[in-house]
Amino acid sequence: GVASAGFEHQPVVTGGGYRSMALPEFQWLNTVLGNVKNSLHGSYHQVSSKHLPRFLAEFCYRFNRRFDLASMLPRLGWAAVRTPPMPHRLLKMAEAC
Repeated sequence: GVASAGFEHQPVVTGGGYRSMALPEFQWLNTVLGNVKNSLHGSYHQVSSKHLPRFLAEFCYRFNRRFDLASMLPRLGWAAVRTPPMPHRLLKMAEAC
């Protein structure tokens, strides 16, 4: 898929552990993954696969608005007021995709 999109893939073998964190190519990725794990473990006592899509969606919402924290709650309220009600069965269908 990468080649058909016109990109070239260069695999990097990290060896795992702390050696992988020393590579500058993965510094940003390691930072984001660490933030996701700390956010989930700090907010929830148990993270199960049943609710994982919703937890990750919440993290994405907060992460995408991290530079303007003052407007985060008003924007969430704006979205909540203007979003029509959705039956639970449709929510479950969306999580399966």
